[in-house]
Amino acid sequence: SEPSPDFDKLLDPSLMADAPKEASAQERIAKASRIAQGNERLKRQGEISDGVGKPKFGRTRKNAPWIAIGIVTGITIVLLALVAR
Repeated sequence: SEPSPDFDKLLDPSLMADAPKEASAQERIAKASRIAQGNERLKRQGEISDGVGKPKFGRTRKNAPWIAIGIVTGITIVLLALVAR
């Protein structure tokens, strides 16, 4: 049996030259270091866990006004419905 014509395409060196390259060990280490620095920054800001398994609630400060607005709106709607009866 003769080899497939596609087999020659697989051996073409330009195909391998165009293939995506795997990151070197130094590049992977640098990326991991950047991620770790970002995580440390988020820990300092209280956005992620403090390391003892209990999440910090730093995002609550940002959501608190919206929660309060929602509660006030809900109470207002209920009161208006009761008054309208």
